[in-house]
Parts: sequence; C-alpha cells; structure tokens
Amino acid sequence: MNVAHLSDLIETEFNKNNKQLPIFNSVVLELQRLKYSKQITMQQFTDLIMRDQVLAGQILKAANSAFYGGLKQVTTLLGAVQRLGMGRVGTLAMLAAQMLAHKAKHKTIANYFPGLWQHSYISANGTQWLSQHVDVQVNPDEAFLCGLFHDIGRLFLLKTLDTFITQGLVPADLETSIIDDVLAIKHADIGYRLLCQWELPAIYAAIVRDHHSPNYDEDNQLLLMVRLMDQVCQKLGIGYPPQPAMILDNTPEARLLKITPTQLMTLEERLLDCLLELPLNLD
Repeated sequence: MNVAHLSDLIETEFNKNNKQLPIFNSVVLELQRLKYSKQITMQQFTDLIMRDQVLAGQILKAANSAFYGGLKQVTTLLGAVQRLGMGRVGTLAMLAAQMLAHKAKHKTIANYFPGLWQHSYISANGTQWLSQHVDVQVNPDEAFLCGLFHDIGRLFLLKTLDTFITQGLVPADLETSIIDDVLAIKHADIGYRLLCQWELPAIYAAIVRDHHSPNYDEDNQLLLMVRLMDQVCQKLGIGYPPQPAMILDNTPEARLLKITPTQLMTLEERLLDCLLELPLNLD
C-alpha cells in the first residue's frame, strides 16, 4: 500500500458516496441552510431539530448552561430556540454533530481523533474570539463555523480510511507515515469539494480550500483569522507538535488583521482556558 494507491481508493469512494458520509447528518445540513431563512418559523425549525434526539438534548442542555442560560430554566426545545435564536442553535447543532463524528472503529485511525477534535474545537473558539476583538466585519457564528470546518477534509479522510479497514481494502496496521502524507496532500482539496457537494455557503468552502494555500485572498477576513488560528495552534501544540518559539505578530495574517501582541497574548490565554472546557462527549 502506498500513497498513490490509497489516494485512488479515496477518490473512488468520494465520487461514489460523497453525500452519504457519516460526517454530518441530514438534519444538521438542513439547519445550516435554513437558520437564516426568512421563510422558516421557529416552530418549523424546532420540529426539524426534533428529528434527531441527540441534537435536541444537546441544544436544550446548552440553553440552560451558565454561558447561555437565563434565570429561568428552559424545559422545551422551542424555548431553547427562542432564547438562543436560530443562528446560534444551528451552530450548536453543527458542533454536536462534529463531536459525534470524531470516532473510529480501528485504533490506527481512532488515535488521530482526539487531536483533530481538539484542534477543530479550539480553532472554532479562537476564530470566534478574533471576530469579536479585532476590527473586522464578520458574523461571530460564521467565524466559529469557519474554524470548526477548516479541517473537515481530514475528518472525511480518516472516516474513509476507517471504512476501508473494515472492508479489508487496507491493512489495519496501515503505516502512520502513509496516513499522514494522505492527510497533508488531500485534506484541503477534498474538504472543499465536500462542502461544495453539500451546498453549504461558499464562504466555508473557500476557507477549507485556502487555509494552507500560499496564494490566498488577503481581503478575506474570515480566511485570515482561520489561517492565524492554525498558527496559534501550532505554537501552543494544539493538534500539532508545539512550537513555542513562534512569533505570531510577525505573521502576514496578524499584520493584515492589525492584531496587537497584547491581543495575541490574550487569545493564547483564552485558548488554554478553552482546552479545560473542551467537550469530549454528549453525555
């Protein structure tokens, strides 16, 4: 088994089955399409969520958390949607779905998921924080999802490899060097194609495609924030081997965003706090 052969198998699977993959369920995808629609009522939005009881329970739990909750406990999903709004509920549903997807049957693949989930979650929180503390004109919920989605290609590739092992197409002891090469080479392009196939807003697909590209749109503030967050995670060792000597305020993204060293220091402190709050399951 080599990288070229494995890449061919992945492309065949993608072309055959790209809309049936266990990364998002149909409810979550529909929520993303409808959450800002003027044609859907809160009751219709709530009824859609109720088709997935795991998501419904997680959203109700979040609505009563210390971060979102009011003085009065919410006991119905409609009450949760009224408290948080459809946009925020759609974002929480996507977070829950992503969390559930970071699982594998085979140890070779499962070993990748804790670091990937940690990196995606911290990137989402960091990108959202930047949207609220740097002089940019972006929606904080969209910023959160851009950070959450940017490595969706890695998730797809790992889930596909897990399936291949189950089917006997690749060995259970597949070399990690081959897996690492496939992830590095293919994740941005295949993640971009996935989001296009799923018909999610183009802003997310562009982030996935260009978050490592040497040629990128310097006017795309969401992209700049995600790229900067990737480098912050590298410095802190979140999903990467730590590089504490990195000087983040010298990066092109930090200069374009006009972010100060003090803001970067505050961001790093915020992310380390987020690590302590990291949700590991939906129990």
